[in-house]
Amino acid sequence: MSADRPVVNPQPRRNADGTTTVTTLDAGDVKVLCPDWCVVEHGYRYPPAKAEITHRSEPVWALADTPESGPTSLVEVGLVQWPYSNQPQVSLSVVTDDGDLEVGPTGAYRIAAALRKHADHIDLMVDQLVKLRAGEDQ
Repeated sequence: MSADRPVVNPQPRRNADGTTTVTTLDAGDVKVLCPDWCVVEHGYRYPPAKAEITHRSEPVWALADTPESGPTSLVEVGLVQWPYSNQPQVSLSVVTDDGDLEVGPTGAYRIAAALRKHADHIDLMVDQLVKLRAGEDQ
């Protein structure tokens, strides 16, 4: 955190035209028009730089509910955009063991393909597991 940032940031203000005004460090008040998928309230703990203003969709988790361990989350995805940054295009946000990734369409398709391939591998391992357990019962 920068030492020159105030401890309290003014709350974002909703405007009659559907925009939200966010007070920033470097550009003063910025009127933000959210895309229809944005669920962010645009309240920031500290005044953001204009380039730090972010649109995010509702995150969606791939979930599994197992009888042994109950529900577990596997991977989270959602849309993200930094509209005032030097890369303002919408990206897919993917939360992995490597951290939070932001990828474009090519990267997103590759992640989806890798998940499908991994699901096929899991199916093969389950088949092996079933056979092994069947042998254990004999």
